[in-house]
Amino acid sequence: MLSQSVAASIRSAISGGYFSPGQQLSEVKAAERLVTRIPNRGVFIATPDAAFVKDLFTARAAIEPAAVLWGEFPNPSELVDLASSAQAHVEAEEHQVISSINQNFHRRLVAGLGSPTLDEQMDNLLARMRLTFLLALPRYPSLHVEHVPGNIRLAEYIAAGERDAAAAVAREALLATCRRILAVL
Repeated sequence: MLSQSVAASIRSAISGGYFSPGQQLSEVKAAERLVTRIPNRGVFIATPDAAFVKDLFTARAAIEPAAVLWGEFPNPSELVDLASSAQAHVEAEEHQVISSINQNFHRRLVAGLGSPTLDEQMDNLLARMRLTFLLALPRYPSLHVEHVPGNIRLAEYIAAGERDAAAAVAREALLATCRRILAVL
């Protein structure tokens, strides 16, 4: 139970942008590919490599389109409002705010499935995503901004009841982002 609590705290801190790739931690148990233990040196926040990134996006490309297809969204206009709210931060280049809005949007998609197990897995995936973004951002500064229009379009498809189109957009966006990130790592 304690290790689950520690893992949840680490996920939350990574998703919140409080840890960076390669940052050393005090002694904790390795949690869900978020930390790496180096014998005689300590425990460090994981540094994403190509395999880490491919695995991350493969998992998201499976879960998120399924959430779009079968999730329950009683008030889909809230998804449109959430995705659209990032647009107000684009001109000011508030990348951290945009990233947090984007992550909240994707978290809500998966939450529509009503599965605590998938919610926990999505928290882990989003923490791993944040590590990936922090590593890629110096070479790909427009990363978060580029996702705003696609997230809005995805939310609008859901609101219009066009779930198949939304799932296709979600999957292609995730796979395209994976390719772009791998190209800059």
